[in-house]
Parts: sequence; structure tokens; C-alpha cells
Amino acid sequence: MKRNFFYFAWREFLRSASKNKNMATKGVLIFFAIYFSLVAFFMGFQLTENLKDLENPVQTFNSLLLIYFGYELVLRIMIQNLPTFGFQPFLLLPVKRTRIARYMLNKSLLHFFNVMPLILGLPFVIRIAAPTLAPTVFWGWLAALFFMIFVNHFLALYIKWRTNESDILFYSFLGLAAGLTAIDYFNIVDLTGGFGKLFDFVVANPYAAVIFPLAIVALYFLNQSYINSRFYLDELSKKKKQGSAHDFSWLNNVGDYGKMLSLEVKMIMRNKRPKNTAMMSVLFLFYGLLIYKTDGAGEEVPEFILVLGGMFMTGVFSMMYGQFFPAWHGKYYPLLMAQNVRMKQVIQSAFFLMAVTNVVYYLLSLGYMYISPKVLYIHLVVMLYNVGVNSWVIFALGLNSKKAIELNQRAAFNYQGVGATQWLMSFPVIFGPVALFGLLSWAFGNIAAYVVFGSLGIIGIILHPRLIDYFTGQYLKRKHRMIYHYKSS
Repeated sequence: MKRNFFYFAWREFLRSASKNKNMATKGVLIFFAIYFSLVAFFMGFQLTENLKDLENPVQTFNSLLLIYFGYELVLRIMIQNLPTFGFQPFLLLPVKRTRIARYMLNKSLLHFFNVMPLILGLPFVIRIAAPTLAPTVFWGWLAALFFMIFVNHFLALYIKWRTNESDILFYSFLGLAAGLTAIDYFNIVDLTGGFGKLFDFVVANPYAAVIFPLAIVALYFLNQSYINSRFYLDELSKKKKQGSAHDFSWLNNVGDYGKMLSLEVKMIMRNKRPKNTAMMSVLFLFYGLLIYKTDGAGEEVPEFILVLGGMFMTGVFSMMYGQFFPAWHGKYYPLLMAQNVRMKQVIQSAFFLMAVTNVVYYLLSLGYMYISPKVLYIHLVVMLYNVGVNSWVIFALGLNSKKAIELNQRAAFNYQGVGATQWLMSFPVIFGPVALFGLLSWAFGNIAAYVVFGSLGIIGIILHPRLIDYFTGQYLKRKHRMIYHYKSS
């Protein structure tokens, strides 16, 4: 095999039937890459301005590195694609498996996450680090930072390989990450300071930077060994056994919509994209740790921020899952419409699912009462609004659904099935209620705004039988049009 694997990958791309669709998606991703690059660059300048007047800015910068690389590691595992390659035909040819594994790992280095920290740290490196540190110290410290990017890269790949094989490992990793974040956040152990001391040691001993390339080599061969162990046709062809069987037959007893509700829950549990969407929505419960912050001295969190946080945390599942209703069932929508399942059951089951998750997420968010007791009633009011108003907004937007969802793809940064409806949903579902609360609060005060929000939610819940009948009729009118669009997507 004298040809380089990059050549075969390029030919595969050019001959792909979905090349035009891929190009459109890549155009959107390139736009976001440019946008986030500019954001990172300006954030780097802001960080430099904040650190330049400190007594030892390099040491302070080092103490912040764990925060960045820690969050980046979690984002890589949630978002970054694993290196892939159509290697099955090459297993029948005289091609070494290690060569295929090396190609996959080398190809993975071309990723935006490996460029972002360079853009973010560039202003600090040029304006503060270079003039402050001696040349030998500067180059040793800079090399350590550079190699740390690729340590994170290969560590994320290995963790994602392993967690993809087992849900238990995935949840264990998330639990470990949340636990370490809490330990550092509540100052039980100064993890950020300890990690910063590693780079302080490199500043004191520049040649210690050699430990980072050694870590890269170790992680590289660890990933290569893992990939090599999966390069067998029988390993690829055998079906993975389900780790556990889920029985949701009891849902059939929950009214006449229980049958469809059981199907909805099974679809979430058994398919990658809806399951990842549900898990990602759980992570938004930690959103309050980012925005419910004060400067101390008895200062309280502004009520507007509590409303915004409550809107996200109690309704995030409805927003993330509901934005693709009923496209989740798009691939088998014609079959579903031919079964003994009424459209009213489909609407009822989706409403019940979103309502229950809103209530559950509200109860889970009550932990933020430790920060502000107002969370108890503010989150309750926005939860009622999410159930009684936003649910119907989601159903109304779903009437324009045209693209079926590929259930076995990843959820994060996946634009398959995303259309204008999904991009516009944020305005009536998120920004609309926030703008309404701000207007009511400005005109009549916060108490009046809460009363209006809660009343609208309660009215929507009371009238839900009539609203379900209305949307049932609307979806039946568009049934054949949706089937046509889903088949064409």
C-alpha cells in the first residue's frame, strides 16, 4: 500500500453522495470556529489586562490552567469526535494495523480544540510572559503549555473510547468531574493551586518540561493499543449486548397515552442522540454555579438572574428535547401513523414527558436555596410557565418540522436535522419569557411579574385538554406533508 491514507480519505470525501450536505454543515462549523476564535482572542486580551498589574502574573496565570484544561477535557469528551476511518477493507490487505491506528490518531490532531488555547493565551504570552521571563525559562514554560494541549487531547480520546463502551464508566467520569469541581469550588482542597505549582516548578526548572512530551507518548501508545485491540472483523461484526434491559410496560397503564409514552421513553434510552440530549440537559443543572455568584458582603443574587437561571434549569429538557418534536420519530413516522396510535396520544405523551421532567428538574434545582432562598418560589413560577406556556410554543413550532433525526448520531455540535425552526426556537422559548418578565417587572414590580407568570402557567395547565385537541387537529392536517418531508430528508 504505497498510497497514503490521506489520499483515500480525500477520494472518499469527493465521491460521497452527501458531499454537498457535508459542505453546508462544514460552512456553518467554519463560521462558528471563526466566531469563537475571535471571542477567545478578545478574552485573552481581557485576561492579560486583569493580570498585568499583579505582583506575579505568571504564577496567577498558572493557577488558572487547571480550570481551563479541566473544563476543556469535559467539553472534548462531550463534543469532540473520535477519529474514524473506513478501515474494514484494509484488514483484508497487507496493511499493518498499527499504521491504520497511527493514521487515525495523527488525523485527530487537526482539531479546533487544539488551536483554541493557542489563540486564548497568545496575548498573555506576548505582552507579559515573554518580557518577564528569562529566555530559557520562557521557552521551557511555553513548551510545557503547548504540550499540555496534546496531553489533554489524547487523554480525552482515551476516556471517550472507554466511556463509549459502558454507560457506567461515562456516568462515573461525570460524577468524578463534578466531585472534583465541587471540592475545588468549596475550597476543600486547592486543586487549581496544586496544578499551578506544576507549571511553577517548570518556571523554576525549565528542563522539567520534558515530562509533558513523555506523557503525550505514553497516552499516544495507550490509544494505539486500544485501537489495535478492536481491529478484528469478528469484533466489528458481532452485536454488542445490551448492558441492561429496561421494562417500561408499566407505562401502558398510565391512561390511554401510556403506550406512546412507553415508546417515547424507550426511544430515549435505546438511541444515542436522544439519550445524549437527555444527559446533556442534566449538566445544565450546574448552570446556577456559573451565574448565581455574588461578590460577598451580604450581596444577593439579582432576581432577574434567578428567573433566567430558573428558566434554563427547570425547562432545559423541554427546550433541548422538544425542539425536535416530532422529528425524533421522523425515520419511522409513516409506520407510526399506520399503527393503532392516535395523534392525540402522541401529543399527550410528549406533553406529559416534558411536564414531568420540568417538575423533576425544579426539585433538583432547589439545592440552590443554599445560595438564595428566593429560588424556592422563583423557580416554581418559571417551572409553571415552562409547563403551561412553553410546552405549547414548542408544539406550535413543531408544526413546521421537516427534517427527520438520525437517532444513532451524537447530540453535541450535531447539526443534522437542524433547520430554521430550531434556530428560531430560542426567541419565543427563552428570550420571550425573559423579555416579558423584564417588561412586567419594570412596569409593575417583581411581585406582579411573578403573579402573571404563574397565572399564565396555571391557565395553560388547566386548559391542556383543549389545547391538546387543538394541536391534534393541526398535526393531523399536516400529517402527509410531514411524512413527505421526513422521507425526503
